[in-house]
Amino acid sequence: MPYDAAISRANPSCFVFLIDQSDSMNDPAGGSNESKAQALAKVINELLMNLCIRCTVNPREGIRHYYDVSVI
Repeated sequence: MPYDAAISRANPSCFVFLIDQSDSMNDPAGGSNESKAQALAKVINELLMNLCIRCTVNPREGIRHYYDVSVI
C-alpha cells in the first residue's frame, strides 16, 4: 500500500534535493549546449517556483507554509 498523507499547513510535506557537484556536471546535457549543472539548476528553480505558486492563495498574504524544502 503506498504512503498517503494530506498536505496542509498543519501537516507540511518535505522535499529534499541532493545535488551532484562532481566534475561530470560540466558535461553537456543530452546533446544541448548547456551543461548538466545548468539544466539541473533550471529544473530545480522551476520546481521551486511551482511550489511557491501552489502555496500562494492571495499574493498580499504571501506564501503559506505547506512545504519544507532542503537543497543540499
